[in-house]
Amino acid sequence: MMERDKALEILELPDDATIEDIEKRMLVLYKKFRQMDKDERGYTLEDIDKAYKSLKGISYVDPEEEKRKKQRKENPNPIFKLLKVDEEKALNFIYYYKWHALGILAAIVFIVMTVISLVNRVDPDLKILIAGKIYMAETQTFAQKISEELETVEHAQVQNIYLTDEARSEVDYAMQSKFTVEIAAGNNDIFIIDEEKYFLLAKQGAFRPVKEFIKDLGALGIDQEQNEDLIVTMELNDDVTYDPDLYGIDVSDNKYLLDAGIISERMILAFGAAGEYPENAVAFAELIFK
Repeated sequence: MMERDKALEILELPDDATIEDIEKRMLVLYKKFRQMDKDERGYTLEDIDKAYKSLKGISYVDPEEEKRKKQRKENPNPIFKLLKVDEEKALNFIYYYKWHALGILAAIVFIVMTVISLVNRVDPDLKILIAGKIYMAETQTFAQKISEELETVEHAQVQNIYLTDEARSEVDYAMQSKFTVEIAAGNNDIFIIDEEKYFLLAKQGAFRPVKEFIKDLGALGIDQEQNEDLIVTMELNDDVTYDPDLYGIDVSDNKYLLDAGIISERMILAFGAAGEYPENAVAFAELIFK
C-alpha cells in the first residue's frame, strides 16, 4: 500500500487532511481527469485512484485481471510476440495514448461481450444504478459485497454512470446515452444519484415513494426532518394532481457507501418505479442504514 505522505502529495492535500477533504478532492480530480490522460506532474487517474484507496485503507486486487495477466504471460499474443513487443506495455500504451483506436477496439469488444453475455447471462436480482456527479472506482467489488451480505440476493448488479454538465467527449456522450437507456428500460431497483438528477427524475415519476418501502424511517435512524427538502410533487402532464411525497433519502454521510468508495457532494437514495425486486431493495436499504 502507498505511503500516506506520497498519497497526500499525489492528491495535493496537506498532512492534516480529513476523510471529508480526501473525498472532496477526489471528486475534483476525477472531473479534471475526464479531460486528460496525465496531469502536469505526469500522474494518471490510476495514480490518483491508488492514492485515494491508500488513504482510505482500501486494498484491492482484481483476481480476474491478475488471472488474465498470467494467461497473457503464459500464452502471449502471437502478433506482439512476432513484433517482440511487451504485451502489457503495448496494452497500456493503447489505453493511455490511442483513444480513437481504443474506441474502435472497445466497440468490437462490446459487441463480442454482448453476444457472450446473452449466452451466459445471469439475471441480477438487485439492480443498483449510481449516476450523476458521483464517482465509484470498484462497482464489481461492491456488487459482490452486497451479494455476500444479503441472504435474499444471489447476484447484485451495480453500475456507475458519471455524468458531466456538458458532453465534450465521446465518453461523455456514451455515458449520457447509457443513462437515458437505463432510465427508460433499466428496471433498476435502487438509484443513488446526485441532487440535480434526483429532482429531475422524481418529478418525472422515475421513483416510488419512500413510505412504500420503509414504513418507519426512525427505526433505521433516518431523520425525516433532514430530508424534507427532498419532498417532491410529480409533474407528469396527465391531468392528474399528485400530492407532494418523499421519494428519496439523503445518504451523503452514509458510512457503508463511503467505505465502498462512493464519492459525491450529495447523494440521494431512491427506489426505482420500475424495479423488479422491491424486497431486495428494502433489504439493501436496511443493510446500509443498520
